[in-house]
Amino acid sequence: TNGAQQAFDLLARVLVTPGKTVLAVEDPGYAPLQNLFTAAGARIVGVPVDEEGLVVEKLPSDANIVYVTPSHQFPLGVVMSPRRRVALLDFARSRGAVIIEDDYDSEFRYSGRPLDALQTLDRGDAVCYIGTFSKCLFPSLRLGYAVVPPWLRTALASAKYQSDWHGNVMTQDTLAAFIAEGHLAR
Repeated sequence: TNGAQQAFDLLARVLVTPGKTVLAVEDPGYAPLQNLFTAAGARIVGVPVDEEGLVVEKLPSDANIVYVTPSHQFPLGVVMSPRRRVALLDFARSRGAVIIEDDYDSEFRYSGRPLDALQTLDRGDAVCYIGTFSKCLFPSLRLGYAVVPPWLRTALASAKYQSDWHGNVMTQDTLAAFIAEGHLAR
């Protein structure tokens, strides 16, 4: 995608049924995502964040989509605890909800082992994992990605094609080579 914001826009186009979709978001949280989903017709419900991250017990039972930044909550910086991660996945599985996991700033860990992403723990195909290369490389690169469940791939690819026929192939190929040669990990 052309950055994480385009991935969020594509998800809103595909996942929102105007007037019916309920999006639960961290409070405080990332306003541009909320604006996108509101424009698509979703009802936004704020859910408190504490020292363990999103308070899963406070999620509205009618939430169809939950947006979280578990690796580094924006703007508070807390990391979602393993217990809350499991609880959130259980919530999504039991209600058929989708989780949008924004990998905000996860690459900037200076101590300790990073926790597994929700997407890697997901056994129910509920998590859409969104990230960008803007912070670890440079902002003007405008390359992001969406790792989504198989059931969502065709619809998301169609939405991408309809809104943006092509990306910058040279930049994408260069980044792919940079990653394949181990430079990004280093």
